[in-house]
Amino acid sequence: MARIGSAHPRERSASAQASFTVMGTWLNQTSLKEAFASDRWLQLAAGLHLTAIAAAVIGPSSPPLPIFLTLTGLALVVLALTRSQDAAKDVSPSPCDLRAFDLERQSQRLVEVADAASRARRESEMRNQLWVELTARMSHELRTPLNAVIGFSDLMGAELFGPLGHDRYRDYTRHIRECSRSLLKSTEDTLALTSSLAKSDATDHARTLRLDDLLRDAAEFHASEVNVRGLTFDLPQTSGLDIIGEARPVRQILINLMAEAAERTRRAGKIAITIADDTDTVSLTIRVDKAQPRADEGQAPLTLCIARVLLEQQGSGLIETDDHDSWQVTTIFDRPAQPDFFTIA
Repeated sequence: MARIGSAHPRERSASAQASFTVMGTWLNQTSLKEAFASDRWLQLAAGLHLTAIAAAVIGPSSPPLPIFLTLTGLALVVLALTRSQDAAKDVSPSPCDLRAFDLERQSQRLVEVADAASRARRESEMRNQLWVELTARMSHELRTPLNAVIGFSDLMGAELFGPLGHDRYRDYTRHIRECSRSLLKSTEDTLALTSSLAKSDATDHARTLRLDDLLRDAAEFHASEVNVRGLTFDLPQTSGLDIIGEARPVRQILINLMAEAAERTRRAGKIAITIADDTDTVSLTIRVDKAQPRADEGQAPLTLCIARVLLEQQGSGLIETDDHDSWQVTTIFDRPAQPDFFTIA
C-alpha cells in the first residue's frame, strides 16, 4: 500500500527533472522581452501550477509544496487579471479612430448646414418672387385710379364740356392735377425701388455710361414742368465723360435729384449742374440759389430718400446742403479705368 501511496525518490526526481526540462526549453525558446509582451508569463504560471499539482499527487505532500501551490495560483490569478485589463485597453479606440470619427461627424454637420442654407435660399427666392408679384399688382392698382384722376382733372381744367362756373374751381382742379401727378410719381418710384431690392437675380449690371446722355435724358423728363414754370437747367459740357454704374438706377437718381431741385427753385429760376472729375471719380453737384424753403422742414423728401438708397446700392452716397438761401446736393460716381470697347450704344 505504501508503494501505491507514494513514489520512489528516483521517480520523483525524474518527474521534477522532466518538468524543469520542459520549462527550461520554453525559456530558451522565448526571450524575456517577448515573454513580457505576450501571454507566455500566463502560460508559465499555469505550467508551474500544474507541475506542482502533479508533484503533490504523485509524491508525498511536504510543507513547502502547499506554499508553492498557493504562490503559483496567486501568480496565475494576478497575471490573468492583468492580461484582461490589457485586453480591455487594447479594445479602447486609438487616436486615429477618434480623429476619423470627429472628421465624419464634422462632415455630417457640414452636410446638414449646407442643406439648411439651400432650404433658406429657396425660401428667400420664393418670398422675393411673391414680393415682386405683389409690388407689380400694387403698381397696377394704384396707377389706374391715379391716371383716371389726372385725366379727369385735365378735362375739367380745359373746360372741355363747359365752364366750371367759378375761378376757385380752376385752382382746385389744377391743385388736384399737380397732387395726383406727384403722388403717381412717388408711387412709381417707391414700387420700383422695392421691386429692385426684392429681386435677387438682377439683370442690370454695372457698366460704362455716358454722363452727358444721362443728364440730357433726366432734363428732358422734366421738360413739361420746366417750361410751365419757366425754369432753366444749366447743363455742363461733359463730352466724352464716362462713369461706372447701372443704367436704370443712375437715370432714376438724376431724375429724382433734378425733381427736388425743381421743387426748390422759384419761378423763372435756374438750376446749375457742375461736374468735377479726376482720374478715379466724378463729382456731380446740383445747386439752386435763392431756394424756396421746404414745405416740411426737418424731413427729407421721398425723392431724395429714394436717390440716397439707390446711390448706396451703387457704392456711393449723397451730401445735401441747405442753408435757407441756397440748396445743393453732391454725389460721386466712379470713372472707368479704361474705355469700354464693348459698351452698346
